[in-house]
Amino acid sequence: MKTKHNKNHIKFAILAISSVLMASMIASAILADISMSYPSADPSLIQMIMTLPSLMGMIFAISAGPLSGKIAKKIIVLVGLFSAFTGGMLAYLFGGLSIYVLLLSSALIGVGQGINSTMSMALIADYFVGDESSSLMGLQSAFVNGGSMVIIFISSLLARLGWKSSYLIFLIFIPIIVIVMKYLPNDPPIQQQESSGEKGKLNGTVYFTAVVTFVFATLMFSFATNVAMFVVNNGLGDATTAGLANTLMSAAGTVAGVIYGSIKKRLKDTIIPTAILLAGVGLLLINIVGSIASVFIAGALIGFGLSLLMPTAMFIASSAVTPAMSANAISLINGASNIGMFVSPFILNPIVNNFGGGESFKFLLCGTALIILSIVAFVGRSKFNTSVDAK
Repeated sequence: MKTKHNKNHIKFAILAISSVLMASMIASAILADISMSYPSADPSLIQMIMTLPSLMGMIFAISAGPLSGKIAKKIIVLVGLFSAFTGGMLAYLFGGLSIYVLLLSSALIGVGQGINSTMSMALIADYFVGDESSSLMGLQSAFVNGGSMVIIFISSLLARLGWKSSYLIFLIFIPIIVIVMKYLPNDPPIQQQESSGEKGKLNGTVYFTAVVTFVFATLMFSFATNVAMFVVNNGLGDATTAGLANTLMSAAGTVAGVIYGSIKKRLKDTIIPTAILLAGVGLLLINIVGSIASVFIAGALIGFGLSLLMPTAMFIASSAVTPAMSANAISLINGASNIGMFVSPFILNPIVNNFGGGESFKFLLCGTALIILSIVAFVGRSKFNTSVDAK
C-alpha cells in the first residue's frame, strides 16, 4: 500500500488537514463579545463554547482509531472535515439566534477536531515508515501550531465586522475538503493478521508511552490554564500579555516541528525525557524568576517540548504494533493527551489549594513533577526503542 500512491499528494492532504485542526481556538478571542450578545446566559454556558470542542475532541480522538478498522480512513477524515465546516457555518449563519446554537456549533467543531487529530497521524503511520514517518509527524505538529496562529490572526481581523464573522474562517475547510477528496487514497481498512503476535495488540510500549503522555499533559497544561492569572495578579501585564505568551508557545512548537527530524536523529531515545525536561525547566523558571521574560521563555520551552514529545509518542506507539493496530495505538496516545489536559485543573487545583498556594506554587509543583517524570522516562527509555519491521 505504501508504494502504489503518490506520497507527495498524501503529504499535501495530511498537512492540509493538520493546518485547521485547532480552528476551535477562534472562540477564545470572541467570548467576551458573545457574552455581551447573551447577557442573561449563564457564564458557564459561555465558557462551554470554548471547552466543548475539547471534550468532544477527547471522545472522538479515542473512538476514531477503532472506527478506522471498519471504515476507510478517507471517509472518516471527510466526516470530520464536514462536521467542523458545518459547525462553523452554523455559528456564522444562526449563532445570533440562541446560545444553544453556538454550543451545537462547538460540539460539531470538536467532533471534527477529535477525529482528524487521530486520523492525520494514523495516515502518516499507514503510508510512511522509519525516519520519513517520524519527520512527517514532526512537520504535522508544525502545521498544527502554524495553522493555529494564522487562523486566530485572521479570525481576529474578521471579528472587527462582528463576532459572528470570525466563523467565516471555516470557509477554508472547502478547499481542504477538495484536496482530501482528490489526493487522499480511499484504501479499505487494514485487516489484522492472526499471526501478528505481540505487535498484533496494544502492548507495554504503547501503554507506558500513553501513561507518560497523560502525566506530561496534565502537568504541562497548568501553564495554559494559569498563565493569564499569574501575569495579571503579579502586575506583569494584562490578558494581551498572557496571550503573547501562548502565541510564543505555538511559535516555538512550529519551529520544533520543522526541525524535528534533525533533533530526533541527535537525541534518539532520549527525545521524550528531553522534551519533558524542557517543559519542567520552563515552569520552574516562572516560579524562581517570576518576571514577564521568564513567562515568555517558559511558553517557548513548553511549546518546544510539547512539539517534540507528541510526534515521538505517536511514532513509538504506531511502530510498536502492526499496521492494523496503529490507528488504535495513536488514538490511545491522542486520548491520553486530551484527557490529561481536560482533567488537569481537577487534579491540580485541589492539591494546590490544600497547601494554600497560588499560581506560582502550582508552577513549582508541576515543574518539579515534570523533572521527576523526565527521570522516569529516561530510566524507562528502552520502552521507546521500537522497530518498524512489522510495518
